[in-house]
Amino acid sequence: MKRIFAIPPRLRSRAALGMTGPAAIGRFALQVCDDCSTVQYPPQEFCRQCLSSALVWREQTRQAAVLAEASVYHSLEPAFSGPTAPHTGLVRHNSGVVLVAFLKDNCCVGNTVHLSYVFAPGGSVVVQAAPPAADKEKVSAMTITPRPLAGLNCYLTDSENPLGQACKSALLDAGAANVWGPSSREADDSKVELVVETNWYADTYGGTSLGQRMEAHLELAERFTPILPDRKCTWVFALSFAALSAYPDQPRHSAQMAAAQALAISLRAKLLNQGARLVVAYPAKLDIEEHQSIEGSTLSWPSLASALVTALQNGHEDVYPDPQSRLWLERLTKDRKALEREMAMSPAP
Repeated sequence: MKRIFAIPPRLRSRAALGMTGPAAIGRFALQVCDDCSTVQYPPQEFCRQCLSSALVWREQTRQAAVLAEASVYHSLEPAFSGPTAPHTGLVRHNSGVVLVAFLKDNCCVGNTVHLSYVFAPGGSVVVQAAPPAADKEKVSAMTITPRPLAGLNCYLTDSENPLGQACKSALLDAGAANVWGPSSREADDSKVELVVETNWYADTYGGTSLGQRMEAHLELAERFTPILPDRKCTWVFALSFAALSAYPDQPRHSAQMAAAQALAISLRAKLLNQGARLVVAYPAKLDIEEHQSIEGSTLSWPSLASALVTALQNGHEDVYPDPQSRLWLERLTKDRKALEREMAMSPAP
């Protein structure tokens, strides 16, 4: 009998969707009133203190204390009616706000805990409270992250290029059972649990057109997406920051990355509806011809592969694996137009 993974309720207010951004990159942020500095929870449209609408998301300390706890032994929601009773509770954050959180089994009233955001099946963000030393051990039955890589069967769209070779080595070192490529005779599509698209950097100016590459991706998605949700699996895109903000002197590369980003966002929506997830990496500068004019240090292929594996283990959706990409992310978040001008004024090759 085919196993169906139940997805928890996903309806969230527009304000609550603001937790998704910090969760995607492993940060913990709460709303703060820009007028009176009051921290808010749950997310809302107006400040609970002064009724101002000037609410912004700011990174916060993760420390909190457990106020109350309960185990849910029966629920009308299929996602919460498994053999393991979800352990929930109320925690008081250091700012004073009280949050609803999923607790590690060994957390009890009075304990100091470490807060983090994790993704439930379907992509909704929930708060987890864990002992500080156990923060990386996510809530088991409720969440889809992290997925231990030990024993996984992985498929790389190109296992021979530099990134493909680095990913194969990193995945095997992390405990993957098999890492297959297009030429692997022993590959079994029905057993694939992780798909990594490693070929978006190749042939920007070569014989493979953007249209052909997009069609190849769509064929791959049609091939694998029907079987991935049965095992709550993951799809990975390795792109570059040009997917988010164009590199002005590399229009072809930027267009290819932007197209890949559109495909990734579309596929993520489909996978979330089925209980699976998608991870995207946005390095700033790699050892490819199109990045030679970018200032800063070049990220090595093994470093990118290692960052992808770490993201899979920690449950992150978006990966900014080098200092330059993280700096650009901060600037992109604050002022997209300013970053556009900054990149336009970068020295030409």
